[in-house]
Amino acid sequence: MPFNNYFNLKRFTLLLQQDLLINKTKYLLGILGLGLITYLLTYWFLNVSKDNMIRNESNIYGTYGICFAIYMMAVGVIIGTAFPDLSDKIKTSNYLLNPGSTLEKVMLQFLIRIGFFVPIALVIFWIVIRLAKASLLPGESGLDPAVIPYFDYVLLITNTNHKIWETWQIVFLIFGLFSYGIYLLAGATYFKRYALVKTVIASVVILLISMSFSVTLSHIFYPEETHGFNTKLNEFAVTEHLSSLELFFLVLSLLSWMFFLAIAYFKLKEKEA
Repeated sequence: MPFNNYFNLKRFTLLLQQDLLINKTKYLLGILGLGLITYLLTYWFLNVSKDNMIRNESNIYGTYGICFAIYMMAVGVIIGTAFPDLSDKIKTSNYLLNPGSTLEKVMLQFLIRIGFFVPIALVIFWIVIRLAKASLLPGESGLDPAVIPYFDYVLLITNTNHKIWETWQIVFLIFGLFSYGIYLLAGATYFKRYALVKTVIASVVILLISMSFSVTLSHIFYPEETHGFNTKLNEFAVTEHLSSLELFFLVLSLLSWMFFLAIAYFKLKEKEA
């Protein structure tokens, strides 16, 4: 069947087994190293912030949020190092000659770096930050860190009034992180060397260009209401809890990962040509 030229389950399974056989030690040490480093840094940060967390409940959410944000940056770095053989000419040639279609090679990296690693990384963070909190001792102030609640992911979407985020905000957060992960994965196929650094720089440049474009349009269409680098946007309510601008960002997070995954496929296909 023609579809077998693109994806064959048996061939994909063999490709996965080959990758795990070659890199299992590296993956295991990477996971253990991530857990250890995260524990040490999280313990240090919580220890420095514990008095503020005890005195002010809002600091608990902020501190845990900062820890999670920094941790996800580290997870993004690991995702951005996908397709490691593409950074070297000789390794690239051998990698492209491996049995397996372009789609299977892209899906393999997606499965390992996002499908397997991200859930494992989230479990590691949950365990490590709770261990770090349990390790806290009273400081010079004598305040008892036992009153600080243990971390749970619900704390990331809860404010001081214990109100959970709106559904669209939660969906936006999940798919926004997912789409950015696919973006980093695609960057590993787009750039030859220093792919992660170039991908991050490209994301900053794209963001600045997008902001500048918005400001320019705002100055053109609303010259009297726009000052400096500010923007004037006309929003309207789509639903009771969702504005047009919020809907735009929600749709962007829901769909952009497909675009980036397609880029990864076609750039890898281009290298094979």
